[in-house]
Amino acid sequence: MGMLHSVTGFCVAFGLLAWTVPAGALMYGQPVNEAPAVQLVFEHRHWHEYRQEWRVDHSECSAVVVGGAPLTVLTAAHCLRDVSLDQASGLPVVRVARASHPLFLKARLRQAIFPEFDKVRGNLIDDLAVLVFDMSLPDSIAVAPVLLDQPAHSVLLCGYGHGAADSSPADLGCANKEVHAGTDTFAEFVPDAYAALDPVFYARYQVQFESKASVVSALEALLAVNRLNEMGSYDPALPMPTLGDSGGPWLEDIGEGRFGVVGITSFVESFYGSSPQWPFFRQSSAPLADFVYAAYGIRLDSMRARKLFNAARLKGADIRVYRRGWKDEGVYASPASTEIRR
Repeated sequence: MGMLHSVTGFCVAFGLLAWTVPAGALMYGQPVNEAPAVQLVFEHRHWHEYRQEWRVDHSECSAVVVGGAPLTVLTAAHCLRDVSLDQASGLPVVRVARASHPLFLKARLRQAIFPEFDKVRGNLIDDLAVLVFDMSLPDSIAVAPVLLDQPAHSVLLCGYGHGAADSSPADLGCANKEVHAGTDTFAEFVPDAYAALDPVFYARYQVQFESKASVVSALEALLAVNRLNEMGSYDPALPMPTLGDSGGPWLEDIGEGRFGVVGITSFVESFYGSSPQWPFFRQSSAPLADFVYAAYGIRLDSMRARKLFNAARLKGADIRVYRRGWKDEGVYASPASTEIRR
């Protein structure tokens, strides 16, 4: 789990094939020690009909720290699908597994505000969850306020993701990526030139790509990144979100080493087959699951996101916001009212 893969379901276990080079967090991203992100581990319980017993497993997602009084993080709602509930509190069983500061590892969940998975499956722009923990952070630990502005041309994507044949990374990985609109056409992710090489293969994935319109009621609520190089060719060696990156932040520099968050990673589109006519399949021995060609983030300045934030703040969440041009003291301030407005 940890990433809605295409628009039909979740990432699952993939066949183990050798990488030409080891994948890093955020699949070829660069390690970053100080960033307002954490890795979450969720417990899931499944009834095994044949053995007549409960099976317990775990999934990993990333999250962004948006407030520290108390500690509040945003992640993807699909990470909580079929999550185990604590018998005493009724809350999801989740823990902070990795972070830039050991203090995070002591945090215990106090509130969880998120839509049920059936709602997320019906409309992917609802793939957003707010988790509130039982501690406050010192001012020395950075948070990423929600940026209430149009996203910049490029952002820093971060996450604890890993390739299909790799183990979970110890460090957060980040990569600068050019941002596209969720309404961009298939050619912005897989250029038309590939259609001439294998028209049937191209058409197959174009249909898959366009099918997301049926489960996203507002495409303008999505941010997107592709895997094209400066020559406009698909390059599987370029960083892209992958397994475990769900909930990871799309960060924008707001000055003096601080970041605001404009979105969180939600789902990806990948090739599930290869074409001998497309050269990049012959140039990489990576598992097919790692051939992501489009990744999508949920915009945090949308009406749907603000409605969730307002509900979460009424339950004690500290979701800080920021606009370009605000005075410096506004960077870490929550709005005066409990309602986030434009």
